[in-house]
Amino acid sequence: MSGAFGWIRNNDSNGAGTQHTNTGFVDAIQPYQHPQPGAPRVTHIGRSQTPPPAQPPPRASFAQAAASVIARLPIPTALHMLKSTAANVLILATDVTGSMGENPKEIFARLPLLYELACQYLGSRDTEILFICFGDARTDTHAVQVAHFGRGPELDPMLTSFSLSCGGGGQGSETPELVAYYLLTQVDTSSARNLNPCFIIYVACCETLRSDLVQEWLGLTLNPAFTQAVDVFTALSRRMNVMTLLFDTGAYRSEPRKHQRIRPYWEEVLRSKEAIVPMEDPRRIVDVLLGTIAVMTGQLDLFTSHLQSRQLPTAHGAANVQAVLKSIALLGAGSVSTPTGPGTKSLLPDD
Repeated sequence: MSGAFGWIRNNDSNGAGTQHTNTGFVDAIQPYQHPQPGAPRVTHIGRSQTPPPAQPPPRASFAQAAASVIARLPIPTALHMLKSTAANVLILATDVTGSMGENPKEIFARLPLLYELACQYLGSRDTEILFICFGDARTDTHAVQVAHFGRGPELDPMLTSFSLSCGGGGQGSETPELVAYYLLTQVDTSSARNLNPCFIIYVACCETLRSDLVQEWLGLTLNPAFTQAVDVFTALSRRMNVMTLLFDTGAYRSEPRKHQRIRPYWEEVLRSKEAIVPMEDPRRIVDVLLGTIAVMTGQLDLFTSHLQSRQLPTAHGAANVQAVLKSIALLGAGSVSTPTGPGTKSLLPDD
């Protein structure tokens, strides 16, 4: 598949390209065309408006572009409480262990596009994103990395602060249940009145929470009512739409029995087959996230039109479109549920 971001068609080895129909990516790119302090910001664009055409930048890694103009922050930890103030909240937690291969690098090279594009489908800039990385808390040095809620270009230094090289212990599972417990106990998204999804990109999970790991990585005492991962995810799902973007990695294909039990386990943990979004190509991460948001906001037809307009003129555009629509097919059936009650709050809920 093509490694292009979907705005240009590659014509030569220097990355020059021919612009095709603009369907919103121009607005996501603009912050990187003006990286200096005080640069103009993208103004609000309603869902029915068409952004003005503009020449896209040369093909490059946007993570590298962001890193070149901002000071690198320390690698984040999970020892802080967080509160969002936005009406729309997006949370994205990514497995960065060795079993994910090069997927995290491909994903993070494209995530700087997410904010501006998500705002367009949401019809509002009152939106915040929280990025999280996790590994195996039993073996890794940076097992739970949690940034802060942010908007627009202020997310860039957060994206470049993560360590994407967690090794994992080869134990057949990672520890995203610690991320779920952190979100349940330390994060307040009660301001989210319109959209409040949590996407977790991972491949395997432990079935129980260990109190020593909760103390070590989160600085918390484990509530005995939440020793099972399924109970933590069930409680979290009452507060936000929890979905997993599930990669079928080479590690699992080499061990068929392990792969066969992963999806059924997550179907049980998340109480829904529709909450699992299969991912085939990490380079389609932003499209898949946008497609999910479009489904949740009743704009699947508009998203499909935008996706086809961006991708079909490219060399592998038809395959890219097919991969994205396949990932969100179950969501497109209209089976995305809306949690009852407000967003997550600091302190465990009484249920």
